[in-house]
Amino acid sequence: MEMCKHCDVNAYYKVTIEDFNISEPWCLDLCIKCIKDEIKKIVENFPAIKSLKIEPLLPSVIAGQ
Repeated sequence: MEMCKHCDVNAYYKVTIEDFNISEPWCLDLCIKCIKDEIKKIVENFPAIKSLKIEPLLPSVIAGQ
């Protein structure tokens, strides 16, 4: 299981940001507690967002890894 980038607990969501000014997508793994605050910061700090995708992270057993 991935760890949250902010509070060091299990992350349940992957946030992927594609920006018109950045060639590579930017990804964060976050827990439910941190996702709301981070999405707000992302929207404020990335004025040229092409896409913002929030996907649940599946445990490795379910994902077959």
